[in-house]
Amino acid sequence: MGFASLVGQPDLKVRLGSIFRSEPGHAYILSGPLGIGKSTFAQALAQALLCQDPTPDGGCGICDSCRHFSHQAHPDFRTLLLDPADKVIKVERVRQTIQADIALRPQFGRRKVYLVDADFLNEQGQNTLLKSLEEPPDFVTFILMASGIERLLPTVLSRLTVLTLHRYSDEEVIEILRRECQDSGQPVPDVQTLTFHARYANGVPGAAIKLISSPWFSELRRETIDFYHQLGSISRSQALTTGFGFFDANRARADVLLDILASLVRDQIVIAMTGDPSHLTNPDQLTRLAIPDEKKRQAAVPGLMRAAAAITAARRGLALNASFEGLACHLLLTLRKELIHA
Repeated sequence: MGFASLVGQPDLKVRLGSIFRSEPGHAYILSGPLGIGKSTFAQALAQALLCQDPTPDGGCGICDSCRHFSHQAHPDFRTLLLDPADKVIKVERVRQTIQADIALRPQFGRRKVYLVDADFLNEQGQNTLLKSLEEPPDFVTFILMASGIERLLPTVLSRLTVLTLHRYSDEEVIEILRRECQDSGQPVPDVQTLTFHARYANGVPGAAIKLISSPWFSELRRETIDFYHQLGSISRSQALTTGFGFFDANRARADVLLDILASLVRDQIVIAMTGDPSHLTNPDQLTRLAIPDEKKRQAAVPGLMRAAAAITAARRGLALNASFEGLACHLLLTLRKELIHA
């Protein structure tokens, strides 16, 4: 697949194209949020590196190497990804997949490519990989993927050329969603549905793809919207009983619940401050989110800002494995207090 056929990331495409105007380097890392498309671009880069006649737009798509690659049968392409049964990539797999193989010359072309998901390499795994990164054979190129380069050891990072993926525009996410539905044989949703999922995903196509294909998401969103509109009028005891019960029932999807709440607060802030509904994440909720009285709108904004900060803090606590009960109860009481004018 050529780089031009991929949606978005114009700056990255220029960087990738420049690789093939001279001799490629020996190690690259694609960095960006989970679901941003690192694997898609890594596959395109790997195909181009293995192609018998690459151009600045990537692999030619017609040579024997490209045909083998497209059929996932290229003998000189190795992947080191997380085993679903494990939490990290075991050091022994690094040794078997890379160290024991790296000295063997390519079977098919003039280069071997190793694709490694660095998010699942612990310190010991990175140090084991480092031995191969330091002085690889001339015919070897590494492509690493990571959600953030700060997770890598400085000694590993110093040997890599960083290629960064940035968040997509809503229009680009919509196009990716359309392609995903067409490729999977699913009906393409209407524009309103595509637009909502694109805005909700905040520039990360993987999140939009996951949610648009999840039958539980629309129901959770509906319940969360109803819950949000009750928060400013319930009692403290109701917040800690009924409210916590709602959070607890959705504990396994608490991150998504918080994202929905955050999108509603953000939309209400936008409406209150600008009155412009054109960039709402939840445009179907405009009537319920609008505050008709101007004085009430002005009074609501500071509380909405504090509510948004509280949700951000709760999301951070969730990522750090803070007490779920304490986190949820504190957030519920804060939202009850701050949404009373909303």
